[in-house]
Amino acid sequence: MQDDLTTGYSAQSAALKGTVPGADALRAKAMTDFGAQGFPHAKAEDWRYSDLKALRAGVYAPVDAPKVAPEVPAAMGESAARFVFVNGRYAEDLSDLGDLWQAASIRPIANHFSSSSARTDELVRGKDGIALLNTALLRDGMVISVPAGVEIDDPVEIVHIMTEAAGQAAHLRHVIELGEGAKLTVLERFIGDDSAYWQNIILQARVAEGASFSHFRLQEEGLGAVHTAKVYVNVDASGQYHVMNMTMGAKMARFEAHVRMLGEEADATVDGVALTGTGQVHDTLTHVDHVVPFATSDQIFRTVADARGKTAFAGKVTVAKDAQKTAADQSFKALVFDRTAEANAKPELEIFADDVKCSHGATIGELDAKAIFYLTSRGIDPVTARRMLVEAFTAGALERVTVDSIRDAMMERIGTWMSSRADRTVAEVQEA
Repeated sequence: MQDDLTTGYSAQSAALKGTVPGADALRAKAMTDFGAQGFPHAKAEDWRYSDLKALRAGVYAPVDAPKVAPEVPAAMGESAARFVFVNGRYAEDLSDLGDLWQAASIRPIANHFSSSSARTDELVRGKDGIALLNTALLRDGMVISVPAGVEIDDPVEIVHIMTEAAGQAAHLRHVIELGEGAKLTVLERFIGDDSAYWQNIILQARVAEGASFSHFRLQEEGLGAVHTAKVYVNVDASGQYHVMNMTMGAKMARFEAHVRMLGEEADATVDGVALTGTGQVHDTLTHVDHVVPFATSDQIFRTVADARGKTAFAGKVTVAKDAQKTAADQSFKALVFDRTAEANAKPELEIFADDVKCSHGATIGELDAKAIFYLTSRGIDPVTARRMLVEAFTAGALERVTVDSIRDAMMERIGTWMSSRADRTVAEVQEA
């Protein structure tokens, strides 16, 4: 099967020759490396909780345009611009540049490299088969460059829609560049029907000295989908990066955040919430690499697994020998609603410096029966009581979302997710 996968994806990569100027050699190298190693296997420590059998079962075809234009969801509050991608291709007629073009440089990834093909050297190639295929098959994506000193007040929305794409895959690459002292907020949304498609996304960013990049993700793919996403971010001195990833959809979802702290007083917060139902697997991996002294990072992750749902978190903090005075914290907590639910955690600290303040913790448990009894004894029905407790549980990861409309929308989805389990919830509480 590995040979069939390599042959099929090699043909797809060759067909894209010339579509992104300067990228042909990069594609070829990535494809060669993919042929040598294929997709990650569960025997690999970083992939022990992810089931990629759907990707190993056969080649996903290049995604086609849908026969019917999809409905685009309303924006979550005020936005500086909205970029809509349908089945992996930029849909200009569905997008709205707003006033962003007056303050920042915006261009499709192919146009970005047409002026200087050498800039493709800046693209992250990746090490595993997922990232390598994204590099070998990338075709579209958005490049947003915010000049030094420019602050974009309203969020920029990037909406990814997959429809009528059974057996097909989209490989997108977004590039964010922030000059010194610049400020940008990006909201990525992922929406799809229930067909068995694959969406494979990479976003890479450079946060220059004193710049601030807030990055929010809401993953609501269809329940037959595979969603793989990687974020690669370099943060310079006094720069700030905050990512909040909320994952609800897809049959198998994997999110990775790779953050390098490259300047003193750089700060990163990496947060996430995962809500997993029957047959779903939601996997998260983070790696915050402290290269220099006096940088800080903090991670808060909350996951909830319903019957036959599975969540996993592997979080790593590396502190280099010269990265003295580093402060890094990591917190993971999981709730399971059923004996068939599964939650896994692997926090890890790798410290080579001797003057640091680092901590990590992980807990997994059930909803507190005493808290439910307390709320119901005061006239709150069992469904509402459990929803309130889950909302409070996840709030720790959401409270750092500084855009009220986005935070409220995420909290609303948690309430809706809990309400959809109302019948089983009531039965469980009555049994208790």
